[in-house]
Amino acid sequence: MATTTVPMFYSFFFKNLDPLIALYGVYLNFFDPSGAVTSMAPKSVYDPNQVFLFHQSAGLALAVAFISAALPRYTNDVGVWKIFQFGLLLSDFAGLSGVYNAMARQGRLSPETWTDDDKACGGTYVVLTLIRLMFVLGIGLRKAAAVSNKKRA
Repeated sequence: MATTTVPMFYSFFFKNLDPLIALYGVYLNFFDPSGAVTSMAPKSVYDPNQVFLFHQSAGLALAVAFISAALPRYTNDVGVWKIFQFGLLLSDFAGLSGVYNAMARQGRLSPETWTDDDKACGGTYVVLTLIRLMFVLGIGLRKAAAVSNKKRA
């Protein structure tokens, strides 16, 4: 039976870059919640009375960072990787929705109104989402050659 192997690009991205990106979310939500708010909604103001939302987000991002770093090192099972990445893909879609709605509410959907933070945060979400989507769809995954147990005559 042939198994699927994970190409180096996906392996490096999911084991190393993805956890680092999640850790940046941890930092923003725990230590710079005002920066987290204004990065995509510069006209908004951080409300310290809602700190629990930021700590919940930071905790989730910390769990994602840990699982993103640990799971691909623990197993090479592509099915397990795909299940996990599909779960994160759902989160990415929610994040893209948040980016879109934040920009729409502030009248900043036109590219000439985008800030550097808009480009960085929105661009990161788009890239993450596309990479995850390609992996979940099997784009770039290749089947390893089947190993035969039959003896040659």
